[in-house]
Amino acid sequence: MCRLLVFTLLLLGGSAWGEPPVLRMVSNEFPPYVGKDLPQQGFYVALVRRVLAEQNLDLELHFQPPARAHASVATGQFAAAFPMLRTPEREREFLDSEPLLLVRSYLFVRADSALTGLADLPGKRSCHLQDSNQPEPVQRLVESGSVKVERVAQMAQCFEMLTRGRVDFVALSDYGGWAAAQQATAGPAGFKRVGAPLSQGLLHLVWPRQDPRSAERAAAFNRALGELRRRGVVAQLERELLPSLPEPEPQAASRPLNNPAGRGR
Repeated sequence: MCRLLVFTLLLLGGSAWGEPPVLRMVSNEFPPYVGKDLPQQGFYVALVRRVLAEQNLDLELHFQPPARAHASVATGQFAAAFPMLRTPEREREFLDSEPLLLVRSYLFVRADSALTGLADLPGKRSCHLQDSNQPEPVQRLVESGSVKVERVAQMAQCFEMLTRGRVDFVALSDYGGWAAAQQATAGPAGFKRVGAPLSQGLLHLVWPRQDPRSAERAAAFNRALGELRRRGVVAQLERELLPSLPEPEPQAASRPLNNPAGRGR
């Protein structure tokens, strides 16, 4: 019996000496959500660690670029990946957790820009992460050739390019946009958010469907996440680890939000 216990714990990634079993997961650096140098490595990492701790599990986190992280978890190299937006394509490969966070995407421009919304974007230049789509309305303009895109490794580089006039706008989530603006030389005062939200989406942790353990793991994760929400732990982490957002500006007219595509976070 003792040998069986030792073998089981080692198989799960823990030890026979009281260490919790470990789940290997993958993410990519994207402040303020995830980052090696962020407090608690960012909101999503802190949240996932707390959810796993509720199950007496520990997290072994690896960082990869977005496309590689997607491929790595889809092929079973990791137990799960986070955060990801739900899309029909991804639903064929992954089981989604309950939502971790709701994000809204906007246009960010220089403080002195005359751009006011989507109608002004044809012929303009955008900036976004490598191997990543922009919010759906902007992505359609990119695919039609109406908008050109500069690709970078970190979103803070986009805001530096925006400051210097090398691009005209950045389409990004509210939290991600203001966090990247904070890192830019001009600071948040050098930028403004214009127009109505481009899209909104729920971010999830995803489990590969090809792994027969994923359904059970997803169910346990969701139960623990729900308990943390009930106790106010998730809201507390949001307050502690996500940047404060400016009050939304009133909109003259509202339009239905588009569903996000890719990683318009």
